[in-house]
Amino acid sequence: MKATTKYLSMVSLIGTIALSPAFGAEPKGNAKDAWIQGKIETVYTLNRHLNAFAIDTNVAAGAVHLTGKVESDIDRDLAEELAKGIDGVVSVDNDLVVEAKSRKAADTSARPFDVWVDDATTTAMVKSKLLANPNTQGLQVDVDTRGDVVTLSGEVASQEEKQLAEQLARNSGDVKDVRNQLIVSPAR
Repeated sequence: MKATTKYLSMVSLIGTIALSPAFGAEPKGNAKDAWIQGKIETVYTLNRHLNAFAIDTNVAAGAVHLTGKVESDIDRDLAEELAKGIDGVVSVDNDLVVEAKSRKAADTSARPFDVWVDDATTTAMVKSKLLANPNTQGLQVDVDTRGDVVTLSGEVASQEEKQLAEQLARNSGDVKDVRNQLIVSPAR
């Protein structure tokens, strides 16, 4: 699965998590499988030891099938145990292949893998906060992190929303600085 698709799945899951209590219904059938898959992929993305972009997750009737590559037997077992810990998972078929170079599979853009993962984790945390807050438009804000410096760009409806988005970013993880490039566009 491509990195963009996994990221969008994660953003979608976070939005669904934020909204599901409001509707009070638990997903069923294919929707439940998609819910489980999104939860697993989010856990992998936020885990500092796994390269979520090298692991493919498929779910059918609560049965999880893992394919792709991991760096070690420990990572292989970790991926399986994390999947087993997700509510709704009935079984895990672990076909992950151990390949020592799998961490280099992600586009690190000249950043060491651990730095890239930390940056991706921070980006996900900020985006989650923006999505969960009813006063910000998380999907309208682009979040990029490099070396614990978060850059916010896109359009927001007011100066207050711009300031709130910046403060939410500042209060996330290991953020050292926020470059707020958001544009206020009241007509939005």
